[in-house]
Amino acid sequence: MQNVGAWIVRVNTSDEDRRRRGATLIVLAICLIGLALAFLPVSLATAQPSITSVISVAVALLVGTIALARSGRVNLGASLLLFVVLAGATGSMAANPNAPTGPFFLILPVLCASILLPPIHIWSMLVLTMTGSLLGFSFFPAEVRNDTNWRVILLTAMILQVIVALISFLGAQMVARALVTAAAARAEAEAANRALTASNASLEARVAERTAALQQLADEQAAVAAQLQASLETQQELNRVIAALSMPVIPISDRVLVAPIVGNLDTERTQLLLTTVLDEVEAVRARTVVLDITGVAVVDTQVAAALLRVADAVRLMGAETLLVGIRPEVAQTLVHLGVNLGELRTAATLQDGLRAIGFSDGVRIAEKDRSNGRRPSESPLSNQNSSPKIQNPKSKI
Repeated sequence: MQNVGAWIVRVNTSDEDRRRRGATLIVLAICLIGLALAFLPVSLATAQPSITSVISVAVALLVGTIALARSGRVNLGASLLLFVVLAGATGSMAANPNAPTGPFFLILPVLCASILLPPIHIWSMLVLTMTGSLLGFSFFPAEVRNDTNWRVILLTAMILQVIVALISFLGAQMVARALVTAAAARAEAEAANRALTASNASLEARVAERTAALQQLADEQAAVAAQLQASLETQQELNRVIAALSMPVIPISDRVLVAPIVGNLDTERTQLLLTTVLDEVEAVRARTVVLDITGVAVVDTQVAAALLRVADAVRLMGAETLLVGIRPEVAQTLVHLGVNLGELRTAATLQDGLRAIGFSDGVRIAEKDRSNGRRPSESPLSNQNSSPKIQNPKSKI
């Protein structure tokens, strides 16, 4: 039902004010048609064919008004409706000279013009209504026209028409200004909405671009982080290899290990030396560990303490420690610092140390056979065939 009503009052125009006035015109025409049809049975009952004809013509004109309004010709349709109202009010006034209210009905066209036509046309309708009042008054009998009361009534009605026209004009002007202001505000709002939509689209595009850039940067950083992690792992592995190479433990026989030390001994290298020596002692069941400090540039109390730690740990594993490679300046430094090496056996060179534990000219002398009670001096050099030969210790180191 609501859709049918919207279809009936639909006006084919893009102008907002004209569409509003056209819808009002259609509604007003339909109401007048209903009012005219309501009087039709009365005219038929009283057998007044002239009234029936007038009603039929009025209904036809009002239907034409609706057609004009729907097609967008609102001003023409409104003029036609006002003509019907003005003609009806004037005819009613002329047909009833004894009814003093007739002139006052001519106010209706002015009121209708205030809502159906632009404000300036209200004055034109006022002129027509005043003309209609005088025209209807001219059809009165002479005794009525000469009646003072009737003249006062007519003058009062015309003055009232002017007042109504003025008020209607002012109201229509205010409504017109309000509609113009509303239309301007609506245009500004639509422009702002379009600008906001464009700004949102631009912002979304920038956000998408920034997001893509940040994602790409994050991917690049992840790739760099992965490369750095791989490089770090490689570096750590390389450091372990270098550390292992910097702290070699060389078995020169089944029971003897030589650990040449090169560079400074800090806490980390001391721990590495201790771990490496102890692992090798356990692996080969060594009985003697030779610590060669020929490559240590500076020997101070910290280095001496580190060597004593290694010697103590090796002794706990059941092996003895021999410290070799003590240069004269190193010996002077140790004496000056008051470093006590305790029971740690020492030798000046690696060759002297190897000779001290039973190696001579690269050939190993038979080890002590404590179970048989023989001393090292009792081991004949002629038993060299049964003992394994090794290369020159200096060349092997």
